[in-house]
Amino acid sequence: MNNPTTKGRLGKDLILPILVWVVIIIAFLNVKNIPIDFGEKNHQVVRYAAKFIMTILVPLALIHLLYKDKSDFGIYFPKFLDSFKLSIRGYAIGGPAGGAFLLIGVLGLGFQDWLGSLILSVVYLVVFFFIPKVTKSLPTRTHIVTPNNTILVFCMLSILTVIIAYFTYEYVPVISKILYYIFIVGLGEELLFRGYLQSAFNRYFGKPFRIGNVQFGWGLFLAALLFGFIHALVVAPPTWPWAMFTMVIGLTLGFIREKDCSILAAVLLHALFDMPLVFFTV
Repeated sequence: MNNPTTKGRLGKDLILPILVWVVIIIAFLNVKNIPIDFGEKNHQVVRYAAKFIMTILVPLALIHLLYKDKSDFGIYFPKFLDSFKLSIRGYAIGGPAGGAFLLIGVLGLGFQDWLGSLILSVVYLVVFFFIPKVTKSLPTRTHIVTPNNTILVFCMLSILTVIIAYFTYEYVPVISKILYYIFIVGLGEELLFRGYLQSAFNRYFGKPFRIGNVQFGWGLFLAALLFGFIHALVVAPPTWPWAMFTMVIGLTLGFIREKDCSILAAVLLHALFDMPLVFFTV
């Protein structure tokens, strides 16, 4: 599983995932160019739906169509309580690190400035350093062999989020925004980057590294790199400083995914990281 021993593995487990990443960036950049006037009312709904298709539907379809054994893609969610504890333990150190955003604001900087992004990157590198220590006492799963369809329930909740946004965004936007950051941003970005990309890269490169009893490989670093770059590239012109600190956050999410052996804890932690955006974005 960890070494490319069959013909075509290079294409399926390395080249194709990167091509999918490129196509998704192009698609995001062109959503605004769809020749339909959606109007201000439906702008957010279209955005939610597009993100659902590109970060949830596409990677899940690729996993199901291309791989017979899906047990190492993190899409099976056993023992919710273990994943929940892991995400909370991660947030215990990662949450306070969010205060760095206030710090750079006081300094007159932003995350799109190089200095602001550098400060955030250093803070979240410290988080990445301590995450293995604060989660050490929690269970580490190495392989999930019993399939379940819980991921489909989460996908249905993502679709429900789009429907709720359509009917309520004008009146109570906070409801759909909370659901959006959990079931579309958290679920979608983790399914794409830590579920599909990181797992496919793991199949190609293997998992030769270890921190404690958590094994990981170059897939963690490559997925984090692509995670950072996509944040810079989906806007025009690209915001390169944004890529730096989001890449570092991707390292933590990647480690949590490997410890949990599913994307669930990473989804929950990602949603917790993003929750302040509910009140500070339009």
